[in-house]
Amino acid sequence: MDNDAKMLEAMGDAVTRLQIKYRASSISDRMTMKPDLEKLTRDYVDFQLKLIQEGVITTDADLEEMEDIRREIDNAARTQEIVQAIARTIAFIAKRFI
Repeated sequence: MDNDAKMLEAMGDAVTRLQIKYRASSISDRMTMKPDLEKLTRDYVDFQLKLIQEGVITTDADLEEMEDIRREIDNAARTQEIVQAIARTIAFIAKRFI
């Protein structure tokens, strides 16, 4: 599996984990998270399309950073931590792929 395929898998897992945390949150917390989660979802679609269109553009360092983000997502328990994890994921995508 090439690095882009690994990134697609890792990013998909990260986005899914954030969506699950969102669904498990209270309604008021969801209102706080929803705009950022919607942005992340749109950016993720663009990210997927770019990885499909290009050759292998993901580096080993990108994969390591994505793994750090996934750990941050797993450890996020409070709303603010989840919002920060969403923002970090958005920034990761924007910095490298959009």
